[in-house]
Amino acid sequence: MGNLLNGQSKKYLILGICIVIIAFAIFIISNSDNHILKSEYSMNELGYLDKIEVTLKKANYINNNTGIELTFEITNLTNNTITINADNYFKFYDINSVQIPNKYNNDVKIVKKNETINYKLQYDVTKKELYEIYFYSQVVENNIKFSFTSSDIQTE
Repeated sequence: MGNLLNGQSKKYLILGICIVIIAFAIFIISNSDNHILKSEYSMNELGYLDKIEVTLKKANYINNNTGIELTFEITNLTNNTITINADNYFKFYDINSVQIPNKYNNDVKIVKKNETINYKLQYDVTKKELYEIYFYSQVVENNIKFSFTSSDIQTE
């Protein structure tokens, strides 16, 4: 009879361990943020960095095709308000790796926790086939790159 209780106790022990493992797996899955982490994104692809969602929604030629206007959708999923400043959060480089300054006047924008905004940037550029702009989260030197081609850019 002692062996029967030991066998049954082992079954309960194994069942208890399985329940704990399943509960732990469910906890991990429910707390993951389901974002695909990459270092490079394209037009209309949801980028994610340090609890900030960023999507390059639109690119337009402006000023008789001597510049481009970029529209980003930014969602703040951090626990704090963030203050977007174009030349700190976004870096756009020319062919010689020189940063081109933003020309648009909405230079600073406050984004509250769980708020989504559209943020416009304007750059004087020469026409080329491939463009790249970097988004920096202001956490260390973390960044993601958005690449787009001239065919992604709409005309005025």
